[in-house]
Amino acid sequence: MRTYDIIPLFNKFIRLRWFTSFFIVLWLLAGLTYQSQAQTANLGKILHQVEVNAPALKAAHANTKIYEATRREGLGNLFGSIDAFGQLQYFNDNRLTRPISPPINFMTLPFDSRQVGYGLSLTLPVDINGQMITHLNALVHQERAAAHDADQVRLTLLNQAATLFHGIESISGKLDALNKQADAIRKQIKVTSIAIKIGRRAPVDQLRMESELSNVEGQIAEANGTNSRLRAYLSALLNQSSFSDSVTPPEIQPVEIQNTPFEITNRPDIKSIQEKVLAANSGVSAAWESFFPKAVIQGSWMENQGFNGDGKNAPFWQIGVTVDLPIWAGGTRIARIQEADARQEAALYQSNVLKASAKAEMVSALGDWSASQAQFLAAESSLISAEEVMRIQTEQYNQGRLSVTDFLDAEARLAYARASYSAALAHWWQSDDSLRLAQGLPPSAYVKYTELNK
Repeated sequence: MRTYDIIPLFNKFIRLRWFTSFFIVLWLLAGLTYQSQAQTANLGKILHQVEVNAPALKAAHANTKIYEATRREGLGNLFGSIDAFGQLQYFNDNRLTRPISPPINFMTLPFDSRQVGYGLSLTLPVDINGQMITHLNALVHQERAAAHDADQVRLTLLNQAATLFHGIESISGKLDALNKQADAIRKQIKVTSIAIKIGRRAPVDQLRMESELSNVEGQIAEANGTNSRLRAYLSALLNQSSFSDSVTPPEIQPVEIQNTPFEITNRPDIKSIQEKVLAANSGVSAAWESFFPKAVIQGSWMENQGFNGDGKNAPFWQIGVTVDLPIWAGGTRIARIQEADARQEAALYQSNVLKASAKAEMVSALGDWSASQAQFLAAESSLISAEEVMRIQTEQYNQGRLSVTDFLDAEARLAYARASYSAALAHWWQSDDSLRLAQGLPPSAYVKYTELNK
């Protein structure tokens, strides 16, 4: 190869490397952007994950399945049973005893000492006293109550997860405010250092700022500890080893409530206690119905070898109806009635207590929502004032017309106002979620995420 041919090849190689490097950089930036987006937490998505993964909710659903199986068992008892059977019997007497009925036949036939048979048996209860139907109704109400209990567990877990998330949002806002305060102090330390060199500031001013910076860094460490604790609790609800998604301070405000209806009947716990009262009522009816007769139809069909002595199969069948009339049971039926009455009375009292508690929760949640809104508006106004004061005092400090103490106080007040703003908004969202829980509704973030992912 000639020497002058190397230069074009080298230039082509350089262009290829730049072209490849450019696309590699683009690919890395896209990957980092995607990763950043993937790690940004979404409350609605988190609540749906809690709904799927929370062990407490899985246990509640398993409990519902227990009552469902019990109800299906009670329904199956109404249809009786059919069983297949086989038997092998040996006797030490080969005489066959026949019933005496006309025409009387005294002929003696041999009776095999070995009897082999198989067949089917039928048992069909006749619910003439209505007890089985009443018992089934009680099981149906118990199953529905268990389902409502599971739904209440779901709403409670969703509210707990939302509360933890809003707590992390509040801490995120506090950390953001403290970091801004620390950055501002570091910036002013540099300005003060220059001012000291030209004789406009005393060295003690820089020492004062460095001390305040250490104090702010300590507050940041404390906030990080609180953040880790809240994340650990949230990861437990998610049934995960950790929760490391990025959570930003809240920005959007809750929707203004308009004439919130004072309604508690949609709450799952209220529906559950109502079903438990109905189940208790059915229990009382079933206890009284045990005093009335009950009947059962029984029948069987069997192929039996050796019954008639000639070695051939001798199929036969039978059917009968048995009616039991209760007369005396040692007082157990009266005791069952007393037990059922006590269960009914307890369920009614529990219903009254729960309804009163639900109404109190509704009133409290409405009041807390209004108070949280007022606190947020006050924090918002305070933040606007603090930002303006900080702007003015920064200019005065740079001009040497403000002491370092006054400057640091203004910076601390601004950081406090920023943190209070985030905390007030997060608490407002917590109050909104609590109000929805008092109404028997999931957090609004759950509803919004569900609607967006239909």
